[in-house]
Amino acid sequence: MPPTKRPHGPDEVQPTTALRHLIAAGEQFRHAIADHFGVTESETMALTHLRLAGPLTPREVADRVGLTPSTVTALLDRLESAGLATRSAHPTDRRKTVVRMSDNGAALLATSDERLAAALERAGADVAAALDRVAAGIEEQTVQIRALPSRSSDTT
Repeated sequence: MPPTKRPHGPDEVQPTTALRHLIAAGEQFRHAIADHFGVTESETMALTHLRLAGPLTPREVADRVGLTPSTVTALLDRLESAGLATRSAHPTDRRKTVVRMSDNGAALLATSDERLAAALERAGADVAAALDRVAAGIEEQTVQIRALPSRSSDTT
């Protein structure tokens, strides 16, 4: 798939357009990584959340990836069968299980991280702090959007 067409100069792009381009490029990157490793994009999303948050319950994985609990069970079965994640008893609530990324899952993400690091070299030294601030802003907006009434319930 060819790259998304972008404006010619840095002054020609609006911040929201640049962010949309970054998100679209990230989605294409995730798709390429998933294809390369023979997993689904949802599986790479689950691994990313396990890397960022540490061990999660299946319900937490479902919420973060945007899947139903029954769908995430099949996803976790595939991750476990592929040796990318493990499930074990919750340390304090025996009714729950905990999902952890395996060493193989960490190796998959390490390969992905090498490619991302190469891409980030183009942005300069302060990119990490700027991206972290943007991520925090997006997370804040996500919380606010989720608090709004659903537009899908409108009958107009």
